Amino acid sequence: MITLSLFLSAAILGAMSFFAFVVAPAAGRAGSSEAILMLSRAVFPRAFDLFALLSALAALLAAFGGQIVGAGILIIGACAFIWAGWHITPTLERARDEARGGDKNALGCFRKARGQAIRANLLQYVALISACVFLALT
Repeated sequence: MITLSLFLSAAILGAMSFFAFVVAPAAGRAGSSEAILMLSRAVFPRAFDLFALLSALAALLAAFGGQIVGAGILIIGACAFIWAGWHITPTLERARDEARGGDKNALGCFRKARGQAIRANLLQYVALISACVFLALT
């Protein structure tokens, strides 16, 4: 069970890194801002949901394998994915749309949500890396 939990955690880390370092830069170079926006709105909420589900599954497997600390850390990661997908991403999208519509206050909201997105992403990476360390050392 611990091995499968470790595998899932590492796979999520790999997928996150692929999105961050391959997909996002390629999308930025490939097309118009409208195309990038459509791609972002189609992919990222679903990716956050998938990563939250896989993190929760990895936590469950870790708990059944007796690795309670690793399970707890993975639950924190799952919560960070839910926070990013259900709160931060919609807030960013709404603020971006309002700013494009001429709302000057929306830029401040966008900056705040962008900071939250960075913190959520950092929490996700730290949680998953920490979980991998705890799971690998058992």
